[in-house]
Amino acid sequence: MANRFNVKLPWSEDPERKEVVQAQVPELAEKDYEAQVVGAGLPVVLDFYGTEKASHDLGPRFAAVAEKFAGKALFLKVARQTNAGLAERLGVTASPTLLFLQGGKEKAERLSGEDIKRTALKARVEEMLGLPAAKPVA
Repeated sequence: MANRFNVKLPWSEDPERKEVVQAQVPELAEKDYEAQVVGAGLPVVLDFYGTEKASHDLGPRFAAVAEKFAGKALFLKVARQTNAGLAERLGVTASPTLLFLQGGKEKAERLSGEDIKRTALKARVEEMLGLPAAKPVA
């Protein structure tokens, strides 16, 4: 898709690919939490989403970061309303909320709200993985 300036959109923000991108991140059901999150051999990033526009807008950014860290961390989506017991157990009261877990315990500060940026998400994942933080451009 070309816009009037003939600038190609990043694949994760291309509206024609939005559904494909969001489909790449698996959905987690509450009943599978212990096996897929607590028992995971990798750090886990959970995206508690809802019906709000902010949750839908975060999907492509979440998928893009998931692709970047494939094999290093596990990224899962959780429907907050459908999995209300899990959301309550983890203290999630708003959508979108991102949790960064390892062995079922929070490993990095959570992100929440409509202004979650890809850079903040990427920085939290790098922190969780113990990678050096990117140096700001002067």
